[in-house]
Amino acid sequence: MVFGWGKKKQEESDAISQTKNTLRLDEIESVLSTLKEEKRKKIATQSKPLFSEMQEELNSIYKIIDHLKNDDLKVDDIEKILRVLVVRSKTEVIDVITKESKKSLPTVSNYEDVLKTADAASHSLKKIGDVLGKHSRIIHVFAKKYAQDLKDHLELVTKNNTMITKMISDYSSLELSSNMIKELAQKITESSRDLQEIDHHIAKLRESKDTAESLYQATQKHLAEIRSSPEHAGFLQLQDKVRHVRSQEENLDKEIDDEFSKASRPLGKYVYVTSLDKSLKLILERLVERPSTVIMSESKDSIVMILESCMKGIVSGTVSVKETDKSVDHIASIISSLDAMISKKNNIKTQIQDLEQQITKFDYKKLESLEKQQAKSKSDVEDSEFKIQALQSDLAQKTSQKQKLVSDLESVLERLGTKYQIILD
Repeated sequence: MVFGWGKKKQEESDAISQTKNTLRLDEIESVLSTLKEEKRKKIATQSKPLFSEMQEELNSIYKIIDHLKNDDLKVDDIEKILRVLVVRSKTEVIDVITKESKKSLPTVSNYEDVLKTADAASHSLKKIGDVLGKHSRIIHVFAKKYAQDLKDHLELVTKNNTMITKMISDYSSLELSSNMIKELAQKITESSRDLQEIDHHIAKLRESKDTAESLYQATQKHLAEIRSSPEHAGFLQLQDKVRHVRSQEENLDKEIDDEFSKASRPLGKYVYVTSLDKSLKLILERLVERPSTVIMSESKDSIVMILESCMKGIVSGTVSVKETDKSVDHIASIISSLDAMISKKNNIKTQIQDLEQQITKFDYKKLESLEKQQAKSKSDVEDSEFKIQALQSDLAQKTSQKQKLVSDLESVLERLGTKYQIILD
């Protein structure tokens, strides 16, 4: 406000109840609606006399302006240039203030009316203030007797307008707080739902963990019974025998391979000069690489034929060797011991087959299945424990966040005038 008047701030504070009331989340909407409705009614009631006073003051201002309108201000006694300025200022002040002060403020019956009337009053007050501020110097010098009256009446209008504006501003703050409260309540509800889901998930994981632990213990007991049985002891003995016989087989294979290695050079050379048919040549190539395997997979006659053909090649000089007689003797020795080699191999093979046949009488597949089941149930227990720990950590964090939201909600509610303790179902 120009024209020499300053606005005076009016601080209005409601006494805060020191009694803590309990409040459930589902009651908040109703409490806020009641609080806002009471506030709106209170503002409407308190603003009525203030607007009436403002209307009276505007009427008084109109009367003052009407007197000013009929006052020549003795402008004829001043020089022409200044007279023109004074008359122009007087005319503008009279026109604007007459127009604004003649307006009737709308009747107030509810909060919406308060907003409309306050807007109309503020508009008129600004127009009057602006025109008086614009011509303040002229009015104070040439219409001094009107200036103080206008100032006094406008101060009352401004005071009431400030009080009403403050009430409207307080209600706007209440609306903002109300929205904040609803948002916090919604977040608390969502947080509660999240916590329930985590609790439910933890409970399900604990059930899964208990089931896995029970299965692990039952499987462990079953395995212990099987492993302590005479059948299992016999099974282990048979496995040891199989390992022993296979060890003998490995030694025999080494002996056979070593025996053939004595003739490996002529046999190796014979591969490149042989006139044998394709099938026998393939056997020859494999015989050079791993004779202990070939003597069991191919016929003795084919092997003897290959060895004898190699000897003929050595004797004829087709196969070039340093010591012909020695190479021939080695091959002859192999041929003579071939039956014994094959017999030993067959004997070991028969032993292994007999032992494996005896082993099949023991249900070792069931044992393997139980061992896999035990390993899986142990893994399931560990997995459940890990997930439960992770969820419990998340639960603690979300619980802390929820408590913070509740504290914030109670703080915002307290600023509205009453202390509440939020009750969560």
